[in-house]
Amino acid sequence: MLPAGSSLHTTKGREQALPGVQPRRRISAASTQPRDRFGNVRAPRILFVYPFRATFIQRDFDLLKTFCDVRPLLFNHRSQYPALLESILSVDIIYCWFALPYAAVAAVEARAFGKRVIVVAGGWDVAQIPEIGYGRLLTRRGLAIARVSLGWPELVLAFSETSKTAIRKVAPNSPVSLAYLGIDTVQFHPKEKEDLVVTIAQVSRENVLRKGLRTFVEAATEVPEARFVVVGKHVDEAVHELRTVGATNVGFPGELSDLDLRDTLGRARVYVQASFTEGFGVAVAESMASGCVPVVTRRGALPEVVGDTGLYFEYGDSHGLANAIRVGLRSQVGALARGRVLERFTMARRLVTLRDAVLGVANASDFIQRGHRGD
Repeated sequence: MLPAGSSLHTTKGREQALPGVQPRRRISAASTQPRDRFGNVRAPRILFVYPFRATFIQRDFDLLKTFCDVRPLLFNHRSQYPALLESILSVDIIYCWFALPYAAVAAVEARAFGKRVIVVAGGWDVAQIPEIGYGRLLTRRGLAIARVSLGWPELVLAFSETSKTAIRKVAPNSPVSLAYLGIDTVQFHPKEKEDLVVTIAQVSRENVLRKGLRTFVEAATEVPEARFVVVGKHVDEAVHELRTVGATNVGFPGELSDLDLRDTLGRARVYVQASFTEGFGVAVAESMASGCVPVVTRRGALPEVVGDTGLYFEYGDSHGLANAIRVGLRSQVGALARGRVLERFTMARRLVTLRDAVLGVANASDFIQRGHRGD
């Protein structure tokens, strides 16, 4: 697991396979692997830099461990820059989650030391949406940092085509490539369905607007025959406002354990994402893997994820959402939604993408280093 408190440690047990992933190509393509000074094949050494713990970040960490020597660095304060700079010296690649200041610093410093950088981006870090006051690019500093962190690395991995387009707008020459996130379709699977409607988001004043939480609870008043649940940590007093607006069929259980979350999605018949924008929509894809009927807005990457396996409504339209939920409760497209995830967003596909990305960058780095030695 990624460390919750300590900022840096070396992980062990790289040979453990992930559920549902067949590591059949692990370190077998010797011609594309980095080598030591004697020409022996070795695993790429990666510094995995991330700003907070999240399931989708953990999944990348676990996948990289199947073929790399990975050291995690939880970067959540500027005092950790010395640790970042020191760690760069002992790795081949710096793998940064999000186009944040540490990614920009890593991209610049890596060039000085002959190292390589991969940045994963596509959410708040590349957004600029003044209508709802959302996105790091709303400030000049945020925009400047994004241009460096997206323009200087050897590779940028975008969550979606939508995110890829956003990245190109910030840094037109960015070496960006599409890399859909992966969903654990073994852990997330359908159970016996109930008339349960779920949305997942931290309950905060920002998300009342950005995630459409108010629209969700307003729609619940028009569908009294179903139970509605808002799953997510209560960040501020917004939950009191939503309870006032919502009917008695809306529950606010707070943050659930991983086991309880999977159980809830497995039993839910409909999942709602009423967002103004989404860079990908991990919760949507997890709900689809769980056999839920996705009911979403046509914003951001949501149509890209859901395709024709769900129902759509206009952002902010609670009546339209209520109508779509009623249809969803009678629909059988949940199986098609899971099929779409199995086809496009599996952990196995993400593993292949990460292998190609890391080994490609590592091989280029190895070529340059050997060139410096006159080989």
